Amino acid sequence: MNFMIESAKQSELKEIIAVLRPWNMHHIPSSEMEMIDFNTFFVAKLDDKIVGVSGYKILSCGRGKTTLLAVYPEFQGSGIGKLLQDRRLKEMYKAGVKKVITNADRPDIILWYKKHYGYREIGKLAKLISFGLDKIKYWTTLELDLEVHMAQKEFKDAKKQQYIYDNDPVPLSPYSPLIINACLTGMIPTKTSTKYVPVSVDEIVKDAIDVYDAGARIVHLHARDADGIPTYEARYYEEMIIAIRRERPDLICCVSTSGRNVKEIEQRSEVLYLTGKAKPDMASLTLGSLNFATGPSMNSLDMIQQLAMIMKEKGIKPEMEVFDSGMINVAKYLERHGIISGNKYFNILLGNINTAPATIGDLAHLLNALPKDSIWAATGLGGFQLPMNTAAIIAGGHVRVGLEDSIYYDYKQNTLATNTNLIKRIVRIANELQREIATGSEVRNILGVSKGVL
Repeated sequence: MNFMIESAKQSELKEIIAVLRPWNMHHIPSSEMEMIDFNTFFVAKLDDKIVGVSGYKILSCGRGKTTLLAVYPEFQGSGIGKLLQDRRLKEMYKAGVKKVITNADRPDIILWYKKHYGYREIGKLAKLISFGLDKIKYWTTLELDLEVHMAQKEFKDAKKQQYIYDNDPVPLSPYSPLIINACLTGMIPTKTSTKYVPVSVDEIVKDAIDVYDAGARIVHLHARDADGIPTYEARYYEEMIIAIRRERPDLICCVSTSGRNVKEIEQRSEVLYLTGKAKPDMASLTLGSLNFATGPSMNSLDMIQQLAMIMKEKGIKPEMEVFDSGMINVAKYLERHGIISGNKYFNILLGNINTAPATIGDLAHLLNALPKDSIWAATGLGGFQLPMNTAAIIAGGHVRVGLEDSIYYDYKQNTLATNTNLIKRIVRIANELQREIATGSEVRNILGVSKGVL
């Protein structure tokens, strides 16, 4: 809600009294409150309706007093009170006030003044009539050193926001736009297991276009040869990337340097040497060796460093794949030695038989271990894909989704998925959770990925 704080007008007196009435502060003028001075009174408006009021009075040189502060009960906790208090303190400070007196009778309001503004109690004052809480017969008099408050306000506000950023795992401010990374093909799915897995260049390009139109902004590409067998050969990637960029120039192309079927650096890095219109935007970098149910993925520290250094040399962003916490230590090792830097992009993959399981606890553990300036996405393998994707959306991360990680749409494995309907489901969930889908330019800005040659 957008509240407007404005100077009050004489014509608004009836509305102002209505805001004061629920708090028994509407007896104006009286021995407790003289007639409102509209030169030093403010109203908070929502859609042109007055929902909060406050004022002040200059007592003498260097001293001021707050007069009335009320918000409609249904708007309590919305921040209107702070907006009104900040405005009148600002005006008093401009007028040369150094000390501010405030009288309050409600214990929660007294605490509010102390907590948010640093007031201290200096005494008590008997009420002259029934004003405010009937059961409390005196005012607690509070004093604020306005010069100290104003000098420290900017620093305190900045410190508070930094504390939230550093210590809260779930954002308390609006989420950044959601990045959807589509893993279309992988190394394992075949036409025998699912007719929907794209294996030829034309099929992969078509799926890349379709998932982009559905909401994906990164495609994680694996190449297959003419027989549908996974291949490292750059010529297949070249054909795919050029065709994708011709049709969807905003789509970020991430190529695989997988160690599941080839072991030599020359083979695994071949795709990184593509140039011009075929140059990859990003490339996968698995940060350790692990066992899948279908076989091992071998990634020695030496191999990881060599691939990362080539990516750095060629200006290709690493898509760092993490399966357990030890792999995050490798990322920190690479950063410590200057091999990676800046905004780092991690894909966290959970639920593999040999690495971290797909639980909220394990996801939180890995997130807490990430280095600073990390952007992360999460997925689960097989039936864990959807819950881990959803957890990532809620936690402020991003998602990796596609047939590489799960060929089924449902946990019971009754329905085969397509890459497009997996992406559309994520978009629906994100929309329900009020998480916007990132545009191509937003993703490039967040990750620090420049646009390739078109």
